[in-house]
Amino acid sequence: MDRICPYLALADDGRTVADGFDPEHRCHALTPPAPLERSRQVQLCLTEAHARCERFAAARTAWLAASSGLPRVAPDVAFGRTRLVLEPEPAWRNLASSPSTRLTRPAMLAVAIALAVVALLILTSISGILGGAPASATPTPTASPSPSAVASPSAPASVAPSSTGPAATATPVVTPTPAPQTYVVQQGDTLNLIASRYGTTAQAIADANGIKVTDTINTGQVLIIP
Repeated sequence: MDRICPYLALADDGRTVADGFDPEHRCHALTPPAPLERSRQVQLCLTEAHARCERFAAARTAWLAASSGLPRVAPDVAFGRTRLVLEPEPAWRNLASSPSTRLTRPAMLAVAIALAVVALLILTSISGILGGAPASATPTPTASPSPSAVASPSAPASVAPSSTGPAATATPVVTPTPAPQTYVVQQGDTLNLIASRYGTTAQAIADANGIKVTDTINTGQVLIIP
């Protein structure tokens, strides 16, 4: 198309251009070809305004100088016959819309591999569900009777006493009260010495005899040892 700059082409193919914004577009008026911003493509490269572009003017002047100054047709006419213009989808033609990225061959190959992997995973899952062995039912364990619950044939059953009979009267056992020990006080004895001999305390001896711990005991006095 005449409105598209003849120096606008794809990065990997200098004779192919997309009729719309493409991030793969390069300006072949420069050496090496330079990438183009979206705004520059929309305002200059893809419209008739490319004729006012300084890059186009410089490249066309150099092309005319290389042709020895002879009047020749414009570059876009010179190689327009071999120029391939791609017509994208209608949504791609809208230059004011968000930029669309054209899928390159490596990207298309990666997408195809990803789709193949997903399909393989789905087929594997389906085959596993359809061809899998049914789960075996786990037998429910039956409760076995406890050994303590089984009556032993050798052990006779205990018979509870009948509540209708007369109640048995228990005979009380009378424990004889031991005779208290006595001790005759010797010369030099104290309550503490006597208590240590009999394994008791001076206060217990004093209480049993109705005296105080501080009282003086006399030789020959009989004391009750609790």
